[in-house]
Amino acid sequence: MASDANSSALSDIAWRATRKPARGGVPNLLCLAEPLAVLSAELGPIADRVSVILPWGSLLRALATPEIDSLRQIARLCLPDATLEIVFSYDSQRDAHVGRAFLPATLAQQHIAANMPGLYEQAGLRIIAADEIPQRQLAEYQTTWAKRLAFGRSRRVWRIQARYRASETSAASGKRNDSNP
Repeated sequence: MASDANSSALSDIAWRATRKPARGGVPNLLCLAEPLAVLSAELGPIADRVSVILPWGSLLRALATPEIDSLRQIARLCLPDATLEIVFSYDSQRDAHVGRAFLPATLAQQHIAANMPGLYEQAGLRIIAADEIPQRQLAEYQTTWAKRLAFGRSRRVWRIQARYRASETSAASGKRNDSNP
């Protein structure tokens, strides 16, 4: 499943999915043009893996500052023990077009280590690793934007890897009761 609140952003992904599998095609891809709040409310726990590759705008702000409500919406999409991978980059000078500056001028490992784990835990997402990765590693992600940034101007890139812990979210919020069948 691929999702973006902007439907035009999905057209390239949908086109690529129609190719032969040997050329990167995916015969069972479902594209949804909905914001995170709608997805989590309508779909519920369906994913054993969630990947957020180079979010921008409000989703970037929600994941990088982070905002607990958005983290809980992501957690609602997760099956027990689902994995979450977030790859993001933000440069307050170059990325000003996404809105007001919402991250420190130079987003540092300190910010990630000090601010993110506690809020992610409150949403039931235990951070396993939070690393700065080489910019060129973005080329491994199969998106046009990732490939463009991989070889563009120098910028810092981070990857957060987390695991959804259903029992803690259920106990903390009382809103979700995941049971193993």
